[in-house]
Amino acid sequence: MAAIQKIVILGSGNVASHLGHAYKQAGREVLQVYSRHIAHAQKLADQLACGCTDSPEALHPEADAYVMAITDDAIEETAASFPFKDKLLVHTSGTTPMDALRDGSSRHGVFYPLQTFSRGVALDYRKIPIFLEVADDRDKATLEELARSISETVQWTDSAQRSMMHVAAVFACNFVNHMYVVASDILAENQLPFDLIRPLIEETARKALQHHPAGIQTGPARRNNMKVISKHLDMLKAHPDFQKLYNFISESIRKKHLE
Repeated sequence: MAAIQKIVILGSGNVASHLGHAYKQAGREVLQVYSRHIAHAQKLADQLACGCTDSPEALHPEADAYVMAITDDAIEETAASFPFKDKLLVHTSGTTPMDALRDGSSRHGVFYPLQTFSRGVALDYRKIPIFLEVADDRDKATLEELARSISETVQWTDSAQRSMMHVAAVFACNFVNHMYVVASDILAENQLPFDLIRPLIEETARKALQHHPAGIQTGPARRNNMKVISKHLDMLKAHPDFQKLYNFISESIRKKHLE
């Protein structure tokens, strides 16, 4: 089995940046960064000490794999302009089907890292689960070897499973973080610092990591305390959107635990 040693990254955003550094840490060579905006490609290329281009026709022809870390809406269009129909082309999307790359190359697949990525925020890549899929089984071993050079957790899934994994991740990450934003707004309006709530956030996350979340649910909705819920809703009358969130989530919790 010939390992994937040389990689071209299509994209220059947060995921592209993190994967580029992860590949280099794993001893792989990043040959080139592609972006439709050459200034963006150049910035990441400088960090990775490699070449860059804004033209699909100028993609480096000698890579073992081409990793597409771009917005979901651009995947099919970018794949259609991919010039190497017999090279391994993978995308990093949670929701886009693998078949979106079928016009790009006969050898296509998915390399999806399940994590929230922010530029400049360091991550332990060994702890990031990576979900894989390939169209040609002959690429299975080499793509898995690349994933295991970065992460301790590698999972083969089909497109439907991966999409549902992404839905779950939105609930566990994006929606939870939005709740922090709402909490921060409520505190700020009452001249209270967000730091006061950080120990609660830390303890809630710690318990969720050590136990099943359903078993550690607390709060007025879990206790079916309608008096407290009504009081809280009244306190939020100046914020109808917060009221709706509070009421909908409380009802969801009540129904779950009244089952």
